[in-house]
Amino acid sequence: MFSKERTDGRFPDPAKQELWESMTRDFLNLRNYGYKDLNHWMEKQTYMAVGLTMMAAAEFGVEATPLEGFDPTSVDKAFKIRETGHSTTVLMALGYPDPERVYASPISRFNADQLFTFI
Repeated sequence: MFSKERTDGRFPDPAKQELWESMTRDFLNLRNYGYKDLNHWMEKQTYMAVGLTMMAAAEFGVEATPLEGFDPTSVDKAFKIRETGHSTTVLMALGYPDPERVYASPISRFNADQLFTFI
């Protein structure tokens, strides 16, 4: 990403580019070696993008839902994800609801006061 940022001219001042790269490396080293939660942190970043994508889909009338509980190794193998240097952490289903189908059965949810604390 750093070379892409340099090519794009994100930081016209080379000193600011160097500072940014140093701070980013320090942060990643802290997550990787200090907290040892780099993968967990990256998954949280992915979920922010998933949430925004779901909201954008809704603006276009497209239903979306994240999917977990799958075998990431199988997905990575089927789509050759690991060859790109990445791995799968979440899937997202996108589509249009069937207008002929009525979902009338109730869904059980806890009351808001059992889920949230307002301060």
